[in-house]
Amino acid sequence: MGRQPERKCRACGCHGDDAAAGLSVADAPTRDYDRSISFFDPLPEEPPPAPEPPRRPAPWMGPPDDVLPGIVALELSLVHSGRQVMWIAAAEVYPEGMAFSVLMCGRRAARQGVEAGSGTWRFGVQFSDGRKATVCGVGMFSRGVGAAGETGRSGAALSTVSATTGARAVGNAPGGAESPPDGPVLRARGGGGSRSAWRQQYWLWPLPPPGQVLFACEWPDLEIEFSTATISADLLHEAATRAHPMWPDQEPPNR
Repeated sequence: MGRQPERKCRACGCHGDDAAAGLSVADAPTRDYDRSISFFDPLPEEPPPAPEPPRRPAPWMGPPDDVLPGIVALELSLVHSGRQVMWIAAAEVYPEGMAFSVLMCGRRAARQGVEAGSGTWRFGVQFSDGRKATVCGVGMFSRGVGAAGETGRSGAALSTVSATTGARAVGNAPGGAESPPDGPVLRARGGGGSRSAWRQQYWLWPLPPPGQVLFACEWPDLEIEFSTATISADLLHEAATRAHPMWPDQEPPNR
């Protein structure tokens, strides 16, 4: 008896014996899918995100970017010798703090390395109530210096600027930017220049209370001894009254 010819299902191409065994069309090899037709249903449209209100940096971190400051001329000479000049020309005063620059000039270019180290530039501000904040270093080497009682390398200690304080001198205090520091903050905000003339920018928060404001500096590596100069806080408070928002019709920003 001869071998029967192999039969195939016309629907799916399976062998007739498979069809007889109960295999369905769904068990057959899948056909190519028509890619011109989307397999997935369209996703539902999501509502656009609500606009976030503008945020303002914490006041001890730097000046607000939506307030025009009051400007006050200081013309404050910290050091003026035959070799160096340290000078504060003016201040940009905001309701919660002040921005200013110290111009550092030398008759000759400073040697490399004086911008950092134990004998580098040290600068501080003391309020009339005894609180102070200090920093050291120049440019990218600037950093805050902690509580009172620390001394500079020159024998004339920076501790003589303040009797006793517990104020933090830097803005990145424990607790992060949302946790206000206990006392004045003096932050270096960059600068620029050359080895013979450098302008260092600072932010001081908060505004000093009424009375005298003392600025102190020393730079042992450049043989600049401890030096101080004072201004009246009244100049700053008067300038703060002239600060005003850039966009008066804008909703107050969040912290």
